[in-house]
Amino acid sequence: MSSLTLSFLVALAISGVQVTANCACGYKDSSGHVWREAIISTFTQSAGALAAVNNDWIIATDFEAQGGTATANIQYTAANVFQYQDALGLKASAHTGGGSVNCAEIFTKRSDILYGSFRMQAQVPSVPGAVFGFFTYISDTQEQDIEFLSSDVDYYQQVHYTNQPGLLNGNTDPNAAKDVTIPGADFTTFGVHRFDWLPTQTVYSYAGSGLTSQTIISKNVPTTASEFILNVWSNGDPEWSHGPPTADAIATVQYVNLYFNSTSFSATAFNSACSAAGHIAPCSV
Repeated sequence: MSSLTLSFLVALAISGVQVTANCACGYKDSSGHVWREAIISTFTQSAGALAAVNNDWIIATDFEAQGGTATANIQYTAANVFQYQDALGLKASAHTGGGSVNCAEIFTKRSDILYGSFRMQAQVPSVPGAVFGFFTYISDTQEQDIEFLSSDVDYYQQVHYTNQPGLLNGNTDPNAAKDVTIPGADFTTFGVHRFDWLPTQTVYSYAGSGLTSQTIISKNVPTTASEFILNVWSNGDPEWSHGPPTADAIATVQYVNLYFNSTSFSATAFNSACSAAGHIAPCSV
């Protein structure tokens, strides 16, 4: 590596931009999109899942009062983000009635993510009464979600994809929210859940159990830089989460790989970094 390349990458690291020397010309996905940056969180690493969390994520400890038809409040707690079966566990704790449900959430230290390809390899909770979410968020109208509801009858093969707002005149907007059943899938085994956030559409997909599935939503595609969130929660709402769970509802995550552009690392700066690295080929992802 040349001293110029090293100096450039050190300057980027200090600024918070995340590019490795071997991928200074970006990360090229299977559709040909090249993303400038990456957050690679391998929760099965020898240093442990929480070491990977601490590198790039913040563990939520918020209290969220609930209204409407919810029967319990949400208390995010650090104890519910934990090492579990050589991976990362996120859990909504068993609830015995009254008060709040202890839940789990991690979110990226960065909130400047704008477009990208986002993947996780995970098992969904099997205890009824919880929601497992994988999504970008900056506001209730700038959000795109993959959600699994463990109270769905076919929770092991049903997934909810939404570009918020998912309602239109109080009803589900079929152009912004899609409930997808993948016959033959088993989300209780490890599979890859993914969405690609593009300027004109969000492409949601699944690969696992020897199957692949893809769903495209072109309405309500976010346009604002956002953070990335994973959570497992319940508020007892009979219209969504159901529950709360009477036993621990645990999602198990082996990895999260985020390939993205950001408002902190411009195309001009990226091109300069790639040039300094000798215009090497993008890393295939």
